[in-house]
Amino acid sequence: MFLLFEPLMYDVIITGAGASGLMAAVEAAKRGRRALIIDHAKRAGRKLLVSGGGKCNITNTHISISDYFGADNSFCQHALKQFTTDSILDILRGANIKTEEREHGRIFCKRGADEIVSYLLKTLESGGVHFSLNEEVSNVSYTTHFHVKCESGIQYESQRLLVATGGLAWPQIGATNLGYKIAKQFGHKVTPLKPALTGFILPQDSPLLNLHGISLDVQIRIKGKSPVIKEPLLFTHKGISGPSVLQVSCFWEKKDIVTVNFLPLEDVISQMHEPCNGKLTVKNLFTHFLPERLVKAIIPDSLSDRKVAELGKKDRNAIAECIHSFPVCPDSVEGFSKAEATIGGVYTEEINPESMESRLLKGLFFSGEVIDITGRLGGYNIHWAFASGYIAGQHI
Repeated sequence: MFLLFEPLMYDVIITGAGASGLMAAVEAAKRGRRALIIDHAKRAGRKLLVSGGGKCNITNTHISISDYFGADNSFCQHALKQFTTDSILDILRGANIKTEEREHGRIFCKRGADEIVSYLLKTLESGGVHFSLNEEVSNVSYTTHFHVKCESGIQYESQRLLVATGGLAWPQIGATNLGYKIAKQFGHKVTPLKPALTGFILPQDSPLLNLHGISLDVQIRIKGKSPVIKEPLLFTHKGISGPSVLQVSCFWEKKDIVTVNFLPLEDVISQMHEPCNGKLTVKNLFTHFLPERLVKAIIPDSLSDRKVAELGKKDRNAIAECIHSFPVCPDSVEGFSKAEATIGGVYTEEINPESMESRLLKGLFFSGEVIDITGRLGGYNIHWAFASGYIAGQHI
């Protein structure tokens, strides 16, 4: 027996109950739009709730297009200009949500991410926004308007559809490819997708394996492709991770060599020239600055067991290279289950940056991570989700 449902009509349907979809719905409701948010998750804002260790790194004190990647990162300029750091901070102050600023200008919700999610949901409730949660979208079509059919058999119709489904990162909390499928269905290009803000898996013969648990501040870069990044590095069972590695992973491609400076605040050559260090072995000297396991891994035994005073210029330079410019050639990045964001997405040339509306089909909109815009680590991706959702909400 089949259950038949009459289509339910809305002014706008939003697929995705994440940061971008929620913000878009807030703005649409202010304009009197009758909005529906559909999501397969049982709870709205799941990624917000777990981000930043549950404290949600919601924005950054400095936001510019240089903090974003994509085929054309200038696409995000209008949204970032209209929705600034002060825009989100004003919302938080108005909601009495306290924040704390950490290193590199990263701003977190002091008492927890649940505060911002609760605030958004209460705002949407008072604005008359409807939710259909724990509901899988089975089909989307378009005639003179959009038809959205769900697995339950319920059908919805609307003149406007906003795709705010996010990327592929964190499938364990519900990430899917629905947004990309909808985009392709209506003729949009989707640029290649890969994990972003994730760790590196090292080859089995790497000397940096078996150092798991060690964490230290480093400088890291991919020569000619990335800036020098100064943040902590963490050794894992499979390779390396931590904020510095997550940042540089956005630039990495197969066979790229990552260069690590394990001692950025010291001059290794100067330390070896100090008369008081001459009687020490190289290993004993540098274990004053670095963990012993790391020293053993990066400096060959033929050099680490020798006394500093016995070293010639060539050997000293070789040791300096090992510590200040250690080459790492990863096998791969970790997968989407470990990634914090997705590189790639709906091609920005086919979206109007001033409205987030498709240039191919009137009434179709995109916002958030589903678009080919990815931010650096530090609140940039959540800010983009809010900013693009804010712009879309002004026009849906």
